[in-house]
Amino acid sequence: HRMNLIDLCNRALASIAAGSIASLDEGSIEARECLRYAQPLLDEMADWSSDLPLLERRVTLAMLVNDRAAEWLYCYALPADCADPLLIRETLDAATYAPLAGPHNFPLVDQESNAFTVANGKLYCNVENAILVYSKAGMEAAELSPLGGRAFETELAARVCFPVKKDAKMAQTMAQYADIARKRWLADEENKRPRRQTRYVSEAEYARWGVGV
Repeated sequence: HRMNLIDLCNRALASIAAGSIASLDEGSIEARECLRYAQPLLDEMADWSSDLPLLERRVTLAMLVNDRAAEWLYCYALPADCADPLLIRETLDAATYAPLAGPHNFPLVDQESNAFTVANGKLYCNVENAILVYSKAGMEAAELSPLGGRAFETELAARVCFPVKKDAKMAQTMAQYADIARKRWLADEENKRPRRQTRYVSEAEYARWGVGV
C-alpha cells in the first residue's frame, strides 16, 4: 500500500502529538505548516542521492543541430525531467547470447563508460541514437518505499514541530530521528542496486587498440 501526501503528513503530525488534517488547504496551523514544507521536502529528497533506483529513467534522446561539431559527433536534447545524467548507452540489436554470470556487472553494456558532457540543456557525445540513463527530478509520495515514507515523515515532523508545537527540545529530538531514518532509507536504496564497477583501461591497452597513437 503506497501512502499519499496527506497520509504521510498525518503520520508526521501524529509523531509530534499534533492534530490531523484532511487537506493542505484547510485553515489549521498543522495544514499551513505541512503546505509550507511537505512538497519542498519531497523535491529535496530526490536530491539526497543521485543514484536512487526509484528515480532512474531511460530514454532514446532526440537529436539537435550540433553546435559543437569540432568537439563531439552528436548533440541531443536533455529530457525535461532530467536531474542527473548517469550513463550514455548505444542502441544495440537484441542479444543472441549473454553470459549467466561473471566477475563484472550486468547488463554488460553498462560496463562501457561512454563519454558525454552536458551544457545549456544539451547533451553532447559520440554515440549515434544514444540512450540516456538518468535520474529524474522531483519525487511523488506514492513512489516512496516504507523506509522512504518513514524518512519523509520524520523529517517533516522535525521541520513542522517548532511552528506547530513551539517545543524546541522535541524539534531537536525529531531531527535526530530524521537523520537516522534518512540514512536507513538511503542505505536500503543503495542495496537494491548492483554495484557498478568501472573497468580501468591502461594507456598500454589503449595503444593496442590504436587509440592515441
